[in-house]
Amino acid sequence: MVTIIRTPLRVSLFGGGTDYPSYFDRFPGAVLGFAIDKYIYISAIRLGASVDYRYRVSYSQLEHVDEIRDIQHPVVKAALCHYGYKEPLDISTQADVPASAGLGSSSAFTVGFVHLLSQMMGNARSRLELAREAIFIERELLGENVGVQDQLHAAFGGVNRFDFFGDSYRISPINIPANEMNRLTGWFMLVFTGIKRRASDAVAEQIKNTAAKKIDTQLHSLLELVNEAQKVLESGMAVAGIARRVAELLDTTWKIKKELSSGVTLAAIDELYDFCIRNGALGGKLCGAGGGGFLLMVVPPEKRGALKQAVGERRCIDLCIDQHGSHLISGGTNRHNRDLPY
Repeated sequence: MVTIIRTPLRVSLFGGGTDYPSYFDRFPGAVLGFAIDKYIYISAIRLGASVDYRYRVSYSQLEHVDEIRDIQHPVVKAALCHYGYKEPLDISTQADVPASAGLGSSSAFTVGFVHLLSQMMGNARSRLELAREAIFIERELLGENVGVQDQLHAAFGGVNRFDFFGDSYRISPINIPANEMNRLTGWFMLVFTGIKRRASDAVAEQIKNTAAKKIDTQLHSLLELVNEAQKVLESGMAVAGIARRVAELLDTTWKIKKELSSGVTLAAIDELYDFCIRNGALGGKLCGAGGGGFLLMVVPPEKRGALKQAVGERRCIDLCIDQHGSHLISGGTNRHNRDLPY
């Protein structure tokens, strides 16, 4: 039987940069964002003895190997070794959005693959356990320059504030009615910059600056914006008023974010941002670590068509909220993860 896991990508609204241990080991950090209805699908089926290879891994490449140590995909190899899974497998990956686009696809894949192996091994994990396991694999086993918010968004889904301090995480769903949040996302649009980059590389300078305490002031300011944004989202004001205020806060975030390192933006990205503003957007920011990927722009519903036409419809993506997080579609041994209260 094939086991299929669907794991959402994410949009980080506020607080990005404070979710790195080099910051939250010294100060409380927090982020606010949401999982989106764009997904990574990972499927696997156990191979029979008649197949002339033990592991087939299909992603942007295709691998056929007999030993786990020969697998090139770093997460697949590390996770199989870490959990001691040795049965022959055929593993396939599909995604709604290409990798290296600033939407947390790498961490979503890791969460999804941990979830898949957990189901196949009969060891269902809570959402928080999925996130923590993914963080461990990425940061400790693979040495990647990643924060800890993407794994949490991928595991939990929904609209959440995540707080960090030392080894402690707190998950706080944003208190806004689902219908209002869905209307609010009607003001959001993803605009592709046309530039792909590897997040771990893009954020390397920022992490060095954080560890050297060079950007503490900027990161403190980004943290304050998390508090302000939560108040706005939970204010109960009309959706249009929330959207306009969120656009202002995102624009402020974007200006501060560009001070974190020299690799956050490029001339082409700044030009595209300004072009979106001139064509009806109210504000926004670049998603992810920087250097490429998608801009998140806040656009009044009546101006979305004109902006899409100006930018190019193929570069624009509408989005909705994913409420499920990493989710078992078929197969496995348990239909639901054990969820910790949050």
